[in-house]
Order: sequence, then C-alpha cells, then structure tokens
Amino acid sequence: MPRSRGPRREPGAVTADGPSTRAILRVVGVLAAVTALAWLLWVSRGVITWVAIGAFLAVAINPLVTLFQTRLRLRRAAAILLVYLLATGAITGAAIVFVPPLIDAGQQLTDEVPGYVDRLSESSVVQDLDEEYDILDKIEEEATSALSGIAGPDTAVDFATRIINGLVALISIGVICFLLSLYGPRLRTWTLDLAQGERRVRLERVADRIYRVISGYVVGIFLVALTGGFAVWLFLTILGVPFALLLAFWAGLASLIPLVGATIGGIPYIAVAFFQGWPIGVAAIVFLIVYQQIENNVFQPVIHRFTVQLNPLWIILAVLVGATVLGILGALLAIPTAGIVQVLIQEWWAWRRGVAPPPAPGSRLTGPRAGRDPVGGES
Repeated sequence: MPRSRGPRREPGAVTADGPSTRAILRVVGVLAAVTALAWLLWVSRGVITWVAIGAFLAVAINPLVTLFQTRLRLRRAAAILLVYLLATGAITGAAIVFVPPLIDAGQQLTDEVPGYVDRLSESSVVQDLDEEYDILDKIEEEATSALSGIAGPDTAVDFATRIINGLVALISIGVICFLLSLYGPRLRTWTLDLAQGERRVRLERVADRIYRVISGYVVGIFLVALTGGFAVWLFLTILGVPFALLLAFWAGLASLIPLVGATIGGIPYIAVAFFQGWPIGVAAIVFLIVYQQIENNVFQPVIHRFTVQLNPLWIILAVLVGATVLGILGALLAIPTAGIVQVLIQEWWAWRRGVAPPPAPGSRLTGPRAGRDPVGGES
C-alpha cells in the first residue's frame, strides 16, 4: 500500500513552529546588505555629490556642445574641450576685469570700517543700548577674537588644506562632467535599447523632460543673477553710493540662491547706503522691496513656467532641505532636483492611470527637438 505524503513545504516557509533557519538567515542577510549599502553611501557622500554636480553641469553645457558639433562639425570630445576653453577664458577674463577693482573696493571698505563704527557709536540709540547692554565692548571683544583666530599659527595650514581640497574637488568634477558629457549619448542609447515599445517611448520622454528642467533652470538662474547684479549696480551708481561694483557683485552672487538671495544680497548695500544718509538708506530698502517683488512675480514665474513648474510651497521646502543637507550648494540644486522628482512622480502616476503625462515644461522654447538626444545629441 503506497505511503501517503503531506503537502510539500517550500524552503524558507513559516511553519507552526516559527520561521525556518533559512528564512531567518535570508532576513539577516538582507538587513546586513542594506546596512552595508547605507554605510557605503554615507562614506562616499562626497564622491556622490561630485558625480551629481558633474551630471548637472554635463546637461547644462550640452546645448553649447551640440551647437559646436553641428555648426563647426567637430567631434564630441573636441566640442567639449572647446566649451571648457571658452569657460576658462571667460572666467579668466572676468577675473582680470573685476578682481582688481573688487580688491581695491574691499580694501577701501576695510579702511572705512573704523569710521563707520565711530559714526555708529555716536548715535543716541546705540549709546543707550551700550549703556544698558554694553554692546560696543562685546562687539570689540568678538572682533578681536575673530582677528586673533585669523592670525593664528594654524590659519595658513588650514587655508592651504582648503585650497588643495577645493582644487581636488574642482578637477574631479571637471573630469566627471567631461566623461558624462562625452559618453552620455551612448549611455542613453544603451538604456533605451533595454526597453521596447511603449516603455522605450516613456523612458525617452522622461529623459527629455529632465533635460528641459535642468538646462532651463541653469539658464534662468544665471539670467536672474545678471539682472539683479546690474540693477543693484545701476541703482547704487545713480545715488552715488560707494563700492557700487563690489556690492552689486555680491548681490548678483546672492541672487543665485532661490527665494532669499535678493534679501541676503541687499543687506550689505542697505547698510552702506544708510551711512550716506537716512534718505539714501530708505531708498535702498524701497529698491530692495520693489526689485524683490519684480523678481518673485515676473522673473521667477517665467523661469518656473518653462523649467520646473513647481508649487511655491514645494520650492520653499526643497530649498530648506537642500540647504540643511548641503548648505548653499544644496539650496542651488534643490529646485532642479525637486523638478526631476516631480517629473518621475507625474510619469509614474500617468502610467498607473493610463493617461498622458503633463507636457514637458518649456517644450516650445527649450530643450532638444522631438526625436533628438536630450543628453547629448549624436556622438
């Protein structure tokens, strides 16, 4: 008589006696792998940041690289090198033109600081605060402590170390950007070849939308920075405020920071304007308020309309998170990163519901033409 057998039990299945040894080992192995991966990512966060910046710059310079490939009939590597040479020349030329006046203005401003402090100490409001809180002595003590730290024996070593680390990071990012720009088209083609039919179309659409977000954002923020710096320089020059070029340069750089850049850039020139008289100081405050409204209601909406198309609330949250994680660099990369995340979520949601995704931002104005390589054209 044949012997009856019970139901076959799968390896690693949970029985009435509890999970099997194989199931426990599998869970432990997965947890160990996840922990090791998280540790590796944390240790390599600096390199990952370099790669992210290199990829961001590779997409940003791609329109110019593609233009040189098409118009000058250059190979892609030669076109990238030409872009690098032009960028180096532009930075060097700007340094030659602007750095000496900025250094002179900074030195002059440093020489004028004691006079500003003396004039500030003559104010009745400051004298009342000094009598009650002894603020002038505290300011002098903090300034002396800061200057002592700057003049300390370890300052030169720390400064040299920071310069070396900065050069290593700059060279590494440049090499990563070059390689990603050079092999980006091949990588995109290889990725698309892994999918067929509708999936390939979807991947190509996602790549195109991400390209438009990054390239449009880069062009937009630099236009805002140039406009802001020029407007501040023109305003300060008309009113005869000293150090107009230095203050405008700082205001332009600060304008690169989303949302709060204009305010950060406006604090120094408002302070200097008040030392020229309270009417000029009030006029500087009015100028800051008016320009900030124009930037927030004219420039920024146009940029966001044709680039990331993000809700202002998400922009604020993205900037705050980015600034917390990576400082100023995180604030600069927060908006395009949030735009990319939004693109991915919109594509996933449209795929789940079986509907068409929203149109790519700025599809009529920016980015490559339909069917062209959004990463780098033809290699």
